[in-house]
Amino acid sequence: MILRSVFLLCCMLCPSAYLWAQSNANVQPAESKYLGTFRINAKSDGVKGTPFLFDNPPNGKIKLSGGKEYESIPFNILLEKNEVYIQTDGVDSDPLPVRNWETIVIPGDGNRLFRTEYLSGKPQVLEILFEKDGEKFVAQHSKTLIRPTQQRDGYTGPQYDTFRHDIKYFRIKGMQTIEIKANAAGLKELAGSKYEDVRDYIKNEKLKPEDPKDMSKILSYIFGS
Repeated sequence: MILRSVFLLCCMLCPSAYLWAQSNANVQPAESKYLGTFRINAKSDGVKGTPFLFDNPPNGKIKLSGGKEYESIPFNILLEKNEVYIQTDGVDSDPLPVRNWETIVIPGDGNRLFRTEYLSGKPQVLEILFEKDGEKFVAQHSKTLIRPTQQRDGYTGPQYDTFRHDIKYFRIKGMQTIEIKANAAGLKELAGSKYEDVRDYIKNEKLKPEDPKDMSKILSYIFGS
């Protein structure tokens, strides 16, 4: 009881650290007896996944508004609040919020670029997939906590609250925003007369439009020339 009280007090005093710990949460059945301290749903055995964008924080190059840059530092994005956190002293250090950042690039992973842009009238942290002549193609990431709906019994296996990762694509030009569907109909509308070539390119390169890294390549193929 004392250990549980201490754990709960720590979660209350330092919620960001708790959330960061969840970024590596992968609940094992043998650990389920410890999950009562932070169980979200009485029907579940704990939490799988994370409210952060990445399950495992990648190293990013972060440019600050004052000109300073972090060349390679572990970071993550708390999607619900559009907040960026970094760790400066290893995986056991407390996560620190970054308030005045401008861009984040993940080298070695397709140079994925993140930036705050206005979408639906409010600033959001978005992944920039392609931009040209003032037009931007972006990915909006979100996480939704899905809870089990059935009460557990002696015949069912473990049930977990699970964070589902959803991705939507948008085309932004000035004040106009259009959602792009990653299915065949959406790509056909996007590519126009180039659709047959784009379809062959996707097939030959084994690309998945639902993956933002692959969608970035597809957009470059359509609009890059």
